[in-house]
Amino acid sequence: MTLPTPEASGVLLGSVVGIFGVRGELKIAPTSIGGDTLAAGLRVTLRATDGSQRQENIARARAHKRGAIVALAGIDRAEAAEALIGSSVWTARENVNLSDGEYLDEDLIGCRVVQDGRTLGAVAAVRHYPAQDVLELDGGGMIPMVRAFVQRIDVAARIIGVDLPAGLVEGEPL
Repeated sequence: MTLPTPEASGVLLGSVVGIFGVRGELKIAPTSIGGDTLAAGLRVTLRATDGSQRQENIARARAHKRGAIVALAGIDRAEAAEALIGSSVWTARENVNLSDGEYLDEDLIGCRVVQDGRTLGAVAAVRHYPAQDVLELDGGGMIPMVRAFVQRIDVAARIIGVDLPAGLVEGEPL
């Protein structure tokens, strides 16, 4: 029996970037959703760079600098933890709590972006920058995800309503 890959059935929480101390704790560089989700009791899948994966339970988790320190149940030595460096950390979608107005990237990718009844394109990717997230359209346009531009997101209908100044999206007349 083949398990579904984490990408197909879960949410990326971050990656293991090192170990912390001698007790087998992991340093995690979390994604924006991972920082809020990594917690004791959470079931995670670790996927190594060679494609192998293993499921573990988080025993303890705490914020540390710009990342997180996570102890996995059953891993209590640095040597065992070192083998996990480079692994990505995933969890099932139902383990992630989203606030109002918060979306996963995969919820937005493929949504049509419309303004005044006209389709400007579909979301090809969501880029995360320090100032704000940006929707990248399939035609190459970039739309900052700020309230002044993004008026409505309807994930069920796969539509994002925008109010953009003329010329912001490539190919749009000034």
